[in-house]
Order: sequence, then C-alpha cells, then structure tokens
Amino acid sequence: MVGLKELQESFQRAVLTGDSKILDEISPSDREKREVLLGVYQNAYRLNLIEFLDNEYEKLGLLLGDDGYAEMVQAYIANTLPDTPNARDYGRKLPEFLREHAPFSDARILGDMADFERALNHAFDAANDQPLTLEDLASVPPEGWPDKIFAPHASVTRLDLKTNAQGIWQAFENEIAPPAINDGEEPDRVIVYRQDLRSMFRSMVYEEAMLWDELVKGVNFAGLNELSATYGGEEEAAIRVAGYLKGWIECEMLRA
Repeated sequence: MVGLKELQESFQRAVLTGDSKILDEISPSDREKREVLLGVYQNAYRLNLIEFLDNEYEKLGLLLGDDGYAEMVQAYIANTLPDTPNARDYGRKLPEFLREHAPFSDARILGDMADFERALNHAFDAANDQPLTLEDLASVPPEGWPDKIFAPHASVTRLDLKTNAQGIWQAFENEIAPPAINDGEEPDRVIVYRQDLRSMFRSMVYEEAMLWDELVKGVNFAGLNELSATYGGEEEAAIRVAGYLKGWIECEMLRA
C-alpha cells in the first residue's frame, strides 16, 4: 500500500511532468478510462498556467497573434515548471525564455514587450512601501546631505529596451494601429513605477537613467553630484541632481 505522502508526490509528478506511474494507483471506472480521468487534472493544470500568462502578457499576445502566442505559451509551459505558490510569479521567467529560445529569440521585440508588461504588473503588485516625501527631506541637516542615501520604492523597475516595445504597447492600449517594429541604435531607457495606486512609466534621458542606476546601487548624494558633474559638467550639476530627485519623489519612486 502506497502511503499518502508518496501518493501525493506521484500525483504531483503526473500533473507537472506527465509521469504516468500514478495510473497504477487509480481505480478503474466503468464510465471512463484511468488515462482520461488523469488527463482531466493534467489539462486543467495546463489551462490554469495559460490563464496566468494570458492575464500578465495581453499585449504580447496581440503582438504575436493567436497562433504565434499559442506556440509560445506551449513552449514556455513545456520548459518552465512553477516554482513558487504565487500564480502571478509563474510568468516572471518569460522575458528570459524569449531571449534564449528560438525562434522567439530571433525577434528582440518579444523579450522587450514581455519585460515591459512584467514591469507594469510588478508595479501594481509590489509591496506598499511608504513613499519618500519632500517633507521627509526637510529634516535632513545641511551637513547630512553629502552622505544621504536614497532607496528605490519596491514598485520601481528600470529597463533598457532595445526596441520600440513601449510605443507598440501604448498603441495596443489605445486601440490604434501600432508602429512598425524598430530596433533602435540607442536603448529606450524606461522607468516603470506605481503612483496613486496606478502603474506608470516614462522614458529617461541618459543622465537621469545613469544616476538612477547608481542610486539603486547605494551611491550617496555627493556621489550622484560627482557623476553628474563628470557627465554634464560641474556647472549646475547639483541643481540637475536635485531636479531629478524632486521628480522621483513627486512620482513616488523613492522609499521613505
């Protein structure tokens, strides 16, 4: 007699990987074959995975079309097992999958679109960190500013998109014809964040994106000023950094 734990593990393998060993433990039925009974659970499991991906990557589906999207979903499910209890996490590896597996890796727009949609969903679902406010900074003494370190809000993702995925996503969102796919010479430096409980995004100029990336690494205010001076000249470097900080705070991109 197989124990409950072994039975549960065998059933899980059957659903996840198609292992048919569990069939030996399924009682025959006058109404249906054991393979069909097991198949009900296997099909339901796959349909749930498809639903998770459908909910997270709607615009990617529009970009691929019905047949292409179905091919992509089946390939991803065949190569990727869920590894967390949260259904929203199942699709987190899709951007990487699209960049590493042919034929999807031949079109950079697919990985970019998946990255962008993933970031938008993450912004909505992320932890409710208390945003930093301008009032919070009023308590920082002048001598404390050089060593001041800022922390990104949990909802923020910075992306370097090699294609015009952002523009195509916006066209789909507005239900208008999307522009032609374009692989730009310079990346589209995009930041995705949550403001007033809404997922937001915008492009960044090089200096702003560079300073944000260094801020995330833990560079303090004095270091940000030095980087800005090196890139854009010492004149008004501090003013530029202060302007970026003010914008980030107003958009709730920093954590208190």
